[in-house]
Amino acid sequence: MRNRREIFFIVICSLLFIAANTYYMYKESWLLSVIPFVFLVGFWLLFSPQKLFFTLVFLAPLSIALRRIVPGLDFDFWFPTEPILVILLGLLIVRSIQERFFAKELRNHPVFIAILFFLGWLIIAIVPSELPVVSIKYFLVRFWFIGIFFYLSYIMFMRDKKNIKKYLWAYISGMFIVAVFSLLKHASKGLLNHYAAHQACAPFFIDHTSYGAALAFVIPVTMALAFSSQSRTVKFISWFFSFFFLVALVFSYSRAAWVSLVFGASIWLLIHFKIKFRTILIAVSMVIGLYFLFSQEILWRLQRNTTDSSGDFAEHIQSIINIKTDASNLERLNRWDAAMSMFEERPVFGWGPGTYQFLYAPFQKSYNKTVISTNFGTLGNAHSEYLGLMSEAGFLAMLGYVFILLFALYRGIVLIGKVTDKEYRNFLVACIIGLLTYVFHGFLNNFLDADKIAALFWGYIAVIVALDMRYSGKIVVDTAGEVHRFPLGELKAQH
Repeated sequence: MRNRREIFFIVICSLLFIAANTYYMYKESWLLSVIPFVFLVGFWLLFSPQKLFFTLVFLAPLSIALRRIVPGLDFDFWFPTEPILVILLGLLIVRSIQERFFAKELRNHPVFIAILFFLGWLIIAIVPSELPVVSIKYFLVRFWFIGIFFYLSYIMFMRDKKNIKKYLWAYISGMFIVAVFSLLKHASKGLLNHYAAHQACAPFFIDHTSYGAALAFVIPVTMALAFSSQSRTVKFISWFFSFFFLVALVFSYSRAAWVSLVFGASIWLLIHFKIKFRTILIAVSMVIGLYFLFSQEILWRLQRNTTDSSGDFAEHIQSIINIKTDASNLERLNRWDAAMSMFEERPVFGWGPGTYQFLYAPFQKSYNKTVISTNFGTLGNAHSEYLGLMSEAGFLAMLGYVFILLFALYRGIVLIGKVTDKEYRNFLVACIIGLLTYVFHGFLNNFLDADKIAALFWGYIAVIVALDMRYSGKIVVDTAGEVHRFPLGELKAQH
């Protein structure tokens, strides 16, 4: 009898909550929708932090800017992922202090050293910042992204390398929901309507460029899963996801994402056919030499291209190199030039981490402005990870970021021949190619302040570092997930 009353009470409360939430959603208020997430996060935090971690990865592509849920706020963050990030980071710090735990083997890894240098310089650059509050928030966002998506991921991958697959599948599953939603929304207005593609991914992504970057980032991994899986069902699902994400990428109309994936695929061919680094260096040197030799003619031909972006895919591809009439390309040049002007004035410390979007307006030159420029400088960032860092935190910040990429990619490529497990070797190559798509994409856009891109960027680096530690011949991981250091000869004997 008591159980019936309890069940009846729970059902009534649930129905009342659903009715109230439905009413507020009709009134375009999403506040009550937050309550179930709060209870779920609290439950997993207390009883299963590992599930909360993978749920965070799943939710990364599905998170929504808080201002879309609660309009009129003076602040904004990605919900529910950033609160979960802060909670997990706090738990990680407390547990690490209580258990006196730190992944000490990381102290000598070049990627981790580069990350510490990068974060350390950002802290220094906060001191002379024009907008200290903005810079502090910028640093904190980077800190909890790196703390969870890199450091905690690394710990999880070292304890059980199967967690690598769980991490990748969690993100892929969330991204699949976003891609389905975006394509359906886009189809309602016509898939060949390239203007509709710009906001089809809202409210999950700010615009089609970050959405395209995430798709280009994840496609190499779905293909690796397709090649690696022994299960026919998983293989079929992985190939389906790969094809579906490719279709979604095409209809994202993100030209930068298209080119970045082609760039990544080109590097994959070099890795697959084991082209020597010396041959690559000679070829790149020849291309650079030809560019300088024929720079005037190349510039003249680029200026003759007046094909603007459109729903016609051939014209959209041609518009990639249109620097005469395409407003998007010209505005990107305007932002780059403003970033360089800011850097030239403050080359060491910059204007403050995260401040570009608030300060670039006076650095715009009248002849660079386009129909989409604004005198108030309220339309976003520098459209370049590299130039954005240079303008905001000086040359050393950009150098730290480049070192992270170079060390991760170098150690990853060297490691390919050492990973004996074919499945994880494929994952390693996929993460390298995924990172390379963003290395290229970073010249044209900057999205590392968004959880959707940060989860993949730092997660892929964590995969590379964890596999490097496992197969480098310096440590061994026992069946309990404990990391032990061994001399190289002793470790080989263990294997």
